[in-house]
Order: sequence, then C-alpha cells, then structure tokens
Amino acid sequence: MLIYEPKGRALEYSPLACNLAVGCTHRCTYCYGPGAFRVPPENWGTPRMKSSAVVEFRKAAVKLKDDPRDILFSFASDPYMTPESAAVMAEVLHIAEENNLRVQVLTKNPARALETSGDILQRNGWKLGTTIIFLSESLRAEWEPSAPSINSRIGAVKLAHERGIKTWVSIEPVVDVDEALSAIEAVLPHADFLKVGKLNHHPLAKSIDWADFLRRAKAIIGDHPHLIKEDLKKFE
Repeated sequence: MLIYEPKGRALEYSPLACNLAVGCTHRCTYCYGPGAFRVPPENWGTPRMKSSAVVEFRKAAVKLKDDPRDILFSFASDPYMTPESAAVMAEVLHIAEENNLRVQVLTKNPARALETSGDILQRNGWKLGTTIIFLSESLRAEWEPSAPSINSRIGAVKLAHERGIKTWVSIEPVVDVDEALSAIEAVLPHADFLKVGKLNHHPLAKSIDWADFLRRAKAIIGDHPHLIKEDLKKFE
C-alpha cells in the first residue's frame, strides 16, 4: 500500500509514511536511500515518480479516512524537489484533506512547499518540516550539492511559523558538531518542534563525541519541544 507503517528508525519520525517517488534530485552524500531501496547511487539523483501515485493514494486514503496518525511525506524522496513533484503533492494533499487525514512534510525545499501548499497546510494544522544540519553553505555544497540553500530553508520556516503553520526541523544526520549546534540555535525561535539524530553508517561517525554533542545540544534546546532519536539518546 502506498501509505505504510515505517519500521526501525523511521518509526521514530512518523507512525505512517508515503513515498510518491523513489530517488531525489538533491544528491545528498549522506542519503541512506540508495542502499535501503537497492538503487545504484548514480541513478538515485534521477527520481522516478510513481505513475499511479495519485490513484493509489486515493485508494489508501479512503481506507484510512479519519485516521488520527500523521502521514510523513517522505522518506524515499523529497515531495517538493521539483515543480512536477510539487504538483503531484498538491493533488495528494487535497485527497488527504477530503479524507480528514493528518500530514507532516519533510522537505529541503520548504519555500516551494509554502508557495504551493501553504494554505492547505495552514487550514488543516498540518506540519511543515525541513532538514538543517549546518549553517555553512560550503558544507551544504559538499554534503547536499543540489539542495536549496540553508538561508532559503530558515527563511521559509520563519515565514511559515509567522503564518501559524506548525513547523519542525530535523537536525539529522549530524556531520559537524559545531555547525549542528549553530543550526539548532538558528532555528529554535521558528520551529515548533526539533528532531535530533546522529550520523550512522559513515566513517565520520566514529570520530564524533556523541555524548558531548548530546549534552551541548540539550543545553541549547532546554525545554523546547523535541525528540532525541534513539541512536543518539543512548549516549546520555
């Protein structure tokens, strides 16, 4: 089924999820997608939209009508990576609204999400989230070579927050401790919720003092609503 129950680490993010495409144009070097979906890395950057996504989503949405659980868009792609994917997302969100479903979005292009879906997100109390793991544009270019700028993401989250849209930021995966801590400080005034997680399955992860990072991160976050992912939480 197009709407499914995630397993493992993904379940910490959302009880339900939906992938309208496989692959992503952002080409993030830390992406777990190629391995998880058995897609060669060189092909991952050319995403494949599911041709029957809207039809299949409608079928699934009708079966789940009035379900109170959040549906995350998405783990296997970015629903706002291109104008085409945003158009598909617009159709899907209207179907979700018709069936009184709950939605949370995770995108590195929250500006496009706000432009094309801001009204429907706002009136339904749905959540708009983005990933921000550093403030440095040089690091962004290294780790997220084709993704929108960090400033555009922070600006969109700020604007969404001002409009009354529920906002959240994923600080995961942490690849540079100081940059991640700076990112937390920068987004804290504009994000209703934070989700923080460590880097996994990468040689760099072994060189990071995760206990120290977690201590410093929690000192900044304080009592602000947040989730510490289990892989990181074990370093408490």
